[in-house]
Amino acid sequence: MRMERIVVGPFQQNARVLVCEKTNEAILIDPGDEAELIEKKIQAMGVKIQYILATHAHIDHIGGVAVLQKKFTWPFYMHKGDEELAKSLPFQAAKYEIEGVEVPRIDKYIEDGEALFFGECRGIVIHTPGHSPGGVSFLFGEDVFVGDVLFSNSIGRTDLPGGSFAILQKSIKERLYTLPGNTRVHPGHGYSTTIEYEKAHNPFVRG
Repeated sequence: MRMERIVVGPFQQNARVLVCEKTNEAILIDPGDEAELIEKKIQAMGVKIQYILATHAHIDHIGGVAVLQKKFTWPFYMHKGDEELAKSLPFQAAKYEIEGVEVPRIDKYIEDGEALFFGECRGIVIHTPGHSPGGVSFLFGEDVFVGDVLFSNSIGRTDLPGGSFAILQKSIKERLYTLPGNTRVHPGHGYSTTIEYEKAHNPFVRG
């Protein structure tokens, strides 16, 4: 599996394209903004997107989904726990004075422990609430895509609607820090890190 990071929008959010190198099939994670840029990158890569995944339903992670749905038949998957957040997208947009954002069509609700496939690549959904009720992480081999749950030397905000520090801390300790230490952690903003490093050095949640 190979990965392409596309940094988009005023929040400098990491949209990612994961590609099965054997089949050239791919998935798109968290297209939060700049749908045209994401489209151009995907076209340049020459890959076949199978579906879109969201780690959670904040505007900076799903703001570009509806635009892409108008041009492509890519289905969109997210956790039902963030359904109300997704419906509130116009209100989120108004808060940050962002125009032209529409509520995406949710084609499937994914659940904790559900297997994900594209080409010959296989992953699993890990429910990691705390930043939002329906926050999920996606584990593919030695790579975990965590959205805004865990960052390099930091953690996600818990002061937004549906956030909880206690729940976030539990998600990190019980769902992420139990992964092998060499697991690469790819957050929704900033740079990647590892489970081993965060367990030893993260000032907010130690392992």
